[in-house]
Amino acid sequence: MRYLPTLILFISLAFLPTVSEPAQHSITTTIDRFVSTLSPKGTRYFWVINNTTTQFPEEIIIDINASVRSLSDRALTESRFLLLVVEGELMAAQKIPLDANVDCRSEEEV
Repeated sequence: MRYLPTLILFISLAFLPTVSEPAQHSITTTIDRFVSTLSPKGTRYFWVINNTTTQFPEEIIIDINASVRSLSDRALTESRFLLLVVEGELMAAQKIPLDANVDCRSEEEV
């Protein structure tokens, strides 16, 4: 009986990563799908998350930089986007200047 609390703790810790991983996986998959549609076949790309914010648990705003390199001319094209992801699905995307000062925090009352 004295080992029961320890056993419950280990079982709950074993299942904890599997609960949070699908949400993270769906966001990275959504971003990857978005950037891959920007780049035609025969290119390589990578993306970096600059900032994120959430106002509601199912909604996230993501500020990303995307770099695309064409294999034919070897030129690197950099872009910056704000993405609205709701329940793991991309709802909106807005291209913004690379040097823009973006505040992804929620609006404050005046």
